[in-house]
Amino acid sequence: MFVDYFMKRLLLTLLLFTQYSFADENNGLPPIFDLIDGKTAINIHFTDVIEDRYIVDVEWFPDNGLAPLLTGAANITFTLVDRGISFTKSAELFHIPNFKIDEEKIINGEVFEIQYGQLIEFPFTFSDVNFDGTKELLIVEKRGGQRFNDAYQVHLIQEIEGSNYFNVLDLTNTLPYSKFDETTEFNTDDKTVWMYYSGGACSSSYELYQRVFSDYPLGNYQFKLIKKVDYDYQDKNGNNIGCHIYTYDVVNGREVLIESESGLVD
Repeated sequence: MFVDYFMKRLLLTLLLFTQYSFADENNGLPPIFDLIDGKTAINIHFTDVIEDRYIVDVEWFPDNGLAPLLTGAANITFTLVDRGISFTKSAELFHIPNFKIDEEKIINGEVFEIQYGQLIEFPFTFSDVNFDGTKELLIVEKRGGQRFNDAYQVHLIQEIEGSNYFNVLDLTNTLPYSKFDETTEFNTDDKTVWMYYSGGACSSSYELYQRVFSDYPLGNYQFKLIKKVDYDYQDKNGNNIGCHIYTYDVVNGREVLIESESGLVD
């Protein structure tokens, strides 16, 4: 009897999985979505010059197993219009909503020509996120951040005035750049960045980073951690004490509790 019950539950689970799997032919997706398998390339050429200096081409591998639809890995090649310089960056969750799929063009490997400026969401953009007066390249990882927010890869464009030097520095493993997402707050007045780390009710934390400027142009992108805010409902011994906030100044890497900004949360 127990075995029969278990088998019925297993069959029901498999049936539900089949009904909602992207791989199922009856899930409502047109047959053309069989090409959106994470392996078949869609080649894109943006017809407008981006930021008045970049021609951009994309090799994109959307995967219908990812959400939202039309999301997947991509190789993005940027070519400077005024120099013979190109560089390629990769994304894991490249996304263009409302992309018009043309089965014949995909099968034949033809290039889709799109006007970047007409997109309703930008899969990459340029913005000065470190307050140095030069825009960084931000590649969007769709829903790749905490709580399904978009995350950002940050790449620093390095150029030395009066020279032909051009370099793109990958900051995806450098704090705080590595944690930038839709929840990040930028303050251009005091050149600080608030980082939010969601841990649920009374388990979240914040970090405040301030820009540190350097006279060395190729190293002029650093931030330093100056403040931390932690929420916790347990003490250091694991005892439940109610939701408390703990605010710290960070001085020379050492956390100093600010008692006036700490205590029980109402």
